Amino acid sequence: MLNLDVAFEDERVLAGFTTRFGGVSVGAYAGLNLGDHVGDLPQNVAKNREILASNLGLPLQNLKFMKQIHSNEVRILRDLNDELPPCDGLVTDLKGAMLCVLVADCSPVLIVDSVRGVVAAVHAGRAGVVGQICTNAVKLMKSEFGCQSHDLCAFVGANIKKDCYEVGELNLGKFERYKNGGKFDMNAALKDEFAALSVRVKFSEICTHCDERYFSYRRDGVTGRFCGFAMLK
Repeated sequence: MLNLDVAFEDERVLAGFTTRFGGVSVGAYAGLNLGDHVGDLPQNVAKNREILASNLGLPLQNLKFMKQIHSNEVRILRDLNDELPPCDGLVTDLKGAMLCVLVADCSPVLIVDSVRGVVAAVHAGRAGVVGQICTNAVKLMKSEFGCQSHDLCAFVGANIKKDCYEVGELNLGKFERYKNGGKFDMNAALKDEFAALSVRVKFSEICTHCDERYFSYRRDGVTGRFCGFAMLK
C-alpha cells in the first residue's frame, strides 16, 4: 500500500512526502524507489513513478523530477514540456505540475505560497545547505512571482539528523558553527536560514538513518530514493 505523508493541503496546493512503501522494486531498492540513477531496474522505477502519479490523480508526464547534482541551482518550470538543465531546486506556478525532489538522507524541502499560487521543491543536502539553496529558491519566488515572506511556508521532510550525520574534518566554512564532534546539524542550519528569510518552517522529526520506512544512503549504501512533492491543483 502506498504511504504518503501529506505536509500541507488546501484548495490550491498539495505538498507531501513518500516513504519506501507501495512500489514494485526489490532487494536493496525494495518498495517505492523513485530514483532512476541508483542501479535499480528501469522498468521498476518507471512502474513506481506510475504508481505515485496514479495515487496523486495525475498523468505520469506531470511528475517533474530534476537531474540533481548537489548544487544550489534553482530553475523555473514555465511549461510542462520544458527540458530543464541539471539543478537542485524547481519553482513553478503551473497548475497540475508535480515538482519532485529525490532524497535518501538529504533534506527534501517544499516551499508553498497558496496566496500567489506558487510552489517549490528543493534538494538540500550538505552542499545545498552550505550554498543556501533555500534562500535562492525563496528569492526566485519573490522576484519572478511576487511572493511575500509572510505568505510562504516551508516543510522539511525526513532527513538524517545531527547525531547520525558524520562529516568528520570536512571544512564547512561559515557553517562550521553547525558542527559538533564532526557531525553536521543540517536542520539547525536550515532553521536559521529560514528565520533570516522570515519564512515559517516545519520540520519532520524523522531521521532517515534511524527509520527503515525511508531509504538511507548513509545507512545502507546501495539503496533507493523517496521524494518530496509539491503541486498546484
